[in-house]
Amino acid sequence: MDAERSTRAGLELIVTSPTGVAVRAPLVKRITTVGAAADADVRVAALPPHWATVHAVGGAVELRVLGGGAATTLTVGARHAVDGVTVTLAAAGEALAFDDLAERLAAADDAGEALATLLDGVIAVAGADLGAVILAEGGSFTVALARDAARRPVADAGELLSDTIVEEVLAGGAAVRLDDVAATPYREVRSVVRLGLAAVVCLPLRLGGRTLGALFVGRHRGPLAIPERVHADLKVVATLALPFLAQLRRRAVAPASGGDLLIGDSPAMEELRRRVARVGPTDLSVLVTGPSGAGKEVVARALHAASPRAARPLVAINCAAVAASLLDAELFGYRKGAFTGAHADRPGLIEAAHGGALFLDEIGDMPLAMQAALLRVLEQREVRRLGETAARAVDFRLIAATHRELAAEVTAGRFREDLLFRIQEVRLDVPALRARGDDVVLLARLFLRQAEAQLGLGGKDLSPRALAALRAHPWPGNVRELKAAVRRGAILADGAAIEAEDLQLAPAATAAASAGAPPAAGTAPLPGDDPSRPLAEARDEFVRRYVQAAVDRHGGDREAAARELGIGVRSLYRYLA
Repeated sequence: MDAERSTRAGLELIVTSPTGVAVRAPLVKRITTVGAAADADVRVAALPPHWATVHAVGGAVELRVLGGGAATTLTVGARHAVDGVTVTLAAAGEALAFDDLAERLAAADDAGEALATLLDGVIAVAGADLGAVILAEGGSFTVALARDAARRPVADAGELLSDTIVEEVLAGGAAVRLDDVAATPYREVRSVVRLGLAAVVCLPLRLGGRTLGALFVGRHRGPLAIPERVHADLKVVATLALPFLAQLRRRAVAPASGGDLLIGDSPAMEELRRRVARVGPTDLSVLVTGPSGAGKEVVARALHAASPRAARPLVAINCAAVAASLLDAELFGYRKGAFTGAHADRPGLIEAAHGGALFLDEIGDMPLAMQAALLRVLEQREVRRLGETAARAVDFRLIAATHRELAAEVTAGRFREDLLFRIQEVRLDVPALRARGDDVVLLARLFLRQAEAQLGLGGKDLSPRALAALRAHPWPGNVRELKAAVRRGAILADGAAIEAEDLQLAPAATAAASAGAPPAAGTAPLPGDDPSRPLAEARDEFVRRYVQAAVDRHGGDREAAARELGIGVRSLYRYLA
């Protein structure tokens, strides 16, 4: 019995289901049950109720699948695959392998925690003594995170700032692997000497041809015993760090700007973050413009986060989603008995925004009568509830958004020019996703991590064909469409990688991925077009396809498609003709 207890002491069982979800539990009993049943010792929802038992007998640990024949002897550190399930026996406290790293990253609360989780996993799998995450910014770089194998901060990590190895990786974008530093010219590098490194691996973290940073691991004695397969895995795992690394880079540049809400490294997003950082701390009214789904509300929240009013609420309402007959009651509130159904006094959203900010989404859809009432509130800084004569003072910042061109709406008589002047003290334009280059890849990976956490899915990655399809797609629905496509792909993918077909994008994007076609640079592709065709003909064909894509997204509902595009149904029929 004592021998059996010593066999179990300090051991843990890791069971990874066919869906990629890993469950870890200490091995404390002579017989440990595994399955989906509520009374199983190791409960894995994707397995049969009573799938297997693990026996610690006579100094050995055996896996016995119920009805599955001979027993399998488990050894520490080895992976045993049975019926699509991977079972691993590990020493207690040992870092998890790559199998469940993506799931743990998805569960992290912020970018710093996620990178710490990733770095700990890489150090453990590589058999390293220390590791660091390096941030590149302009011509310099900083050490964002440095830990040792015991997950403690590395005191001399600053020495990496003068490291020739890191400089070369960031400049050239190629990995450096030194199994024996003493046999190379790098043995005199300052960080190698101060940190006492005998072996080093430094991997670039690249996105869209740019090197955002590097992942550095080192060992004090002896070589880093990293098999080629694991070295390849390290490169794959490094891509998981990209969304979190991008967030850290933005925080390093503007820690209090609110810009960390705006994801992307394209020049257009860099400029948008710069403007948000400048305008956010003011009380100026801001009009945010851009196509539907581009992220106008995210910009509004970034503006509010950068404002002195950030501790107070940002109260939001979509003017297009509320019936015209109810919008005034929602905004201004009402007195008991003001109309049928007004059973009690109720403050409006303008009062709720007192001290904070009011976000009016799709303000271009606000009725003219309401526009006049809103203008009075902005001019007088007071609001009167429906059914009352007394005015109440209000102090709020206005942020409005629209996908319409309000100057054209003024010309058409559908929007008040004096209100436009009042709400557009500053205008911020949100770029369409197709104009943001490789931001589509960064956002896709971020949405994938979020989907895995929210939907309880195992860790997945995007295949090269899926990435090609993402780059080729014109994204008429912008970021909103991308998020839906990635969530769809995460659910439909059968294996560890999401394929182009799983995303269910337009056939043109999937065909381009299959053919290895280069991505379209900020424009909607027109396959088979003759580049010599007249401009007017090419333009009309582009508009027809663009409008038809909107109709398809709404299942043939042309009125809904017209609302999304900001045009009338009659115009929509004309474009499709």
